[in-house]
Amino acid sequence: METLRLSRVTHQLLERGVEALEKIGRELERYNDRQDQTDSTDS
Repeated sequence: METLRLSRVTHQLLERGVEALEKIGRELERYNDRQDQTDSTDS
């Protein structure tokens, strides 16, 4: 039972980590898009 509980907690931790990385990726894409727009208006 303890092994099952540990794996569930580990799975939840990994899921949260993946979700956080996906969110960071989306924010970086938005940031890069804004930078690209700024760069093209500066030229």
